[in-house]
Amino acid sequence: MSKFNLSWQATDEQLLDALLLATGGEGGATLQDVLLMIDALDGDVLALQDLEQGLEKLVSAGFVQVQKNKLALSEQFLARYEEVTLNSADETSESPLQKLLSQTSLSEAGIQQAKTETLKKYKLKNYYQQYLEQFG
Repeated sequence: MSKFNLSWQATDEQLLDALLLATGGEGGATLQDVLLMIDALDGDVLALQDLEQGLEKLVSAGFVQVQKNKLALSEQFLARYEEVTLNSADETSESPLQKLLSQTSLSEAGIQQAKTETLKKYKLKNYYQQYLEQFG
C-alpha cells in the first residue's frame, strides 16, 4: 500500500481554486493569501495535513511552483486549465478544475520528490501557524 494518497481530494481542488484567485493567474501568492481565499470562498480552514498533502500533489503534478516564500501556478497548469475551460463550456456536471485533476495521474515517486526537494525548504508549518495565530 502506498504511503501517499494518490487520489485527488476536494481540498486539493479548493487549494488550486484559491491559488488561481489569489494570484489572478500571474505571479505568486503567499500561503496566507491562499488560505484567506479558501476561507472567503468556502468558509473553510484547511487542516495542516490536507494542506501538506494537497501541495505535495499539486507540486508533483507540475501545477504549482514554490518561488521563495510564495506559491505560483505553472505555465503548464495555466495552459491546460485554459484548454479544459474552453472545452467544457457545454458540460455542467464537473468544474474545469475537477476535470483537469481527474485527467492528471499522481505517482508515489513524484509526490516523494515534491516533498523532499521542492517543498523541503518551504516553511509550510511556520506559515500555517502564523496564519492561524493571526486569523484562526
